[in-house]
Amino acid sequence: MITTVKDWSIVTVKDELSPFKILWAIVDESNRFKRGEYVCSSLVLTVKGNLVTTKSGSIYRLVGRGNEYTASYAQLLLLIDGFSPQEICK
Repeated sequence: MITTVKDWSIVTVKDELSPFKILWAIVDESNRFKRGEYVCSSLVLTVKGNLVTTKSGSIYRLVGRGNEYTASYAQLLLLIDGFSPQEICK
């Protein structure tokens, strides 16, 4: 099952061991989430074209242009709580 997202960002989290990437986005179409909700994914495994696959097995279709940010682990906790990368990763 693929979730289509918009207003998306790929965020590189710099932790003490090694950096990893997550996807933060707004849901456009999904059978799992309500439209307009945010998602903060598990670890991004691959980005191929406009498809992102995560460690949990989720697949996201990216719509439109996105952004890339770098965040700390503390900022990741805020992303999980619903803050957008634009708000905290300046």
